[in-house]
Amino acid sequence: LTLNPGMAFGTGTHDTTRLCMELLEKYITPQDTVLDVGCGSGILGMLALKFGAAYSVGTDLDPCAIEATYENMKVNGIPEDRYEVMIGNIIDDKTVQDTVGYEKYDIVAANILAPVIILLQKEIPVHLKKGGIFITSGIINTKEQDVLDAFAANDQLEVVEVNRQGDWVNVTAVRR
Repeated sequence: LTLNPGMAFGTGTHDTTRLCMELLEKYITPQDTVLDVGCGSGILGMLALKFGAAYSVGTDLDPCAIEATYENMKVNGIPEDRYEVMIGNIIDDKTVQDTVGYEKYDIVAANILAPVIILLQKEIPVHLKKGGIFITSGIINTKEQDVLDAFAANDQLEVVEVNRQGDWVNVTAVRR
């Protein structure tokens, strides 16, 4: 992929992005539908398509991220009918939640800071299909246990792997 993050996050060089990229490559199967929460430059949604996913949706709070994603889609030949991007907060915006849809995604990725992941773990299961995968990163190692504790308290998610690169941690869970 050719990426210009503009004012958004996501060039593929940061440890957290690489962790997500590796796990997307591991878990994507043909025809998967993927949701990237906090899409930044659009890197994870576009990579999901390159790895064989049928469709991606990206959400972000920052209008600059949405603009960067559309520009990166154009540069990389990603058609808008395969990658939908929207602005908004899936945690507390009912319109975004409804637009994203329910029990629709095979994989949800969130490369966001730990406090946001802790909030997301409550919302994401309703958007994942049963057996769907929730890939997270952006977790500094000092916050790893906080994230693991939050996932452990959620009876809809089961942690299936934890990976580390540098000072950063990934937590991947499956929806029960």
